[in-house]
Amino acid sequence: MNFSKTTVTNDVEILVGLTDMHTLTPIEVATPTGEGASPVVKAGTPLTAAGASTTGANAVGILLYDVDTDANPNGTIVQSGPIDAAKAQAHSGVTYAAALYTACPAIQFRTNIGVNE
Repeated sequence: MNFSKTTVTNDVEILVGLTDMHTLTPIEVATPTGEGASPVVKAGTPLTAAGASTTGANAVGILLYDVDTDANPNGTIVQSGPIDAAKAQAHSGVTYAAALYTACPAIQFRTNIGVNE
């Protein structure tokens, strides 16, 4: 039996509180398009139901961990519960739009966590 392990990046923890406070759902993450686009989608990126990156009203959740779509497009989104919004935005490089907060009302976007790593 052969297997290989590919480490994408260090894991970043965007969840706040206990894991049982969150609703986590599997999703197939779409490969980013565009010239020079990296196949890695970073944790903290808002996703649509089709698994594409977004910042607006069509978001269904926030990507929990980094996903290399070339190696394995399967990921997990946070659909409810508190997240560290400052850490999630910093890691993903995505600035959350106001429409995102309306699209994901069950997610508590916390910014008062303290030290963000």
